[in-house]
Amino acid sequence: MRNQHYCVKKQQSAANKRAILSDRQIEVLMLVAEGATDNEIAIRLHLSVLTVSQYVVEIRARLDARSRAHAVALALWQGVLPSRPSSGE
Repeated sequence: MRNQHYCVKKQQSAANKRAILSDRQIEVLMLVAEGATDNEIAIRLHLSVLTVSQYVVEIRARLDARSRAHAVALALWQGVLPSRPSSGE
């Protein structure tokens, strides 16, 4: 018999999905999705490495993710992150 470990989440509007994370958390997660390390993110966003690390911990907790990669995958799947990065910075 199949393990019923996974649960089905209710459909939410795009605005509600984005409300899961703050704008800053989404910004950090987008850099994680690009493959940036905590140190690289800290430099780009003018934050301490500890602050970035705490953002990543909170992002993973809010998304119920097992890893950074899992957080990115869940955010993409849930519509929290765009499927492609924006063309300009």
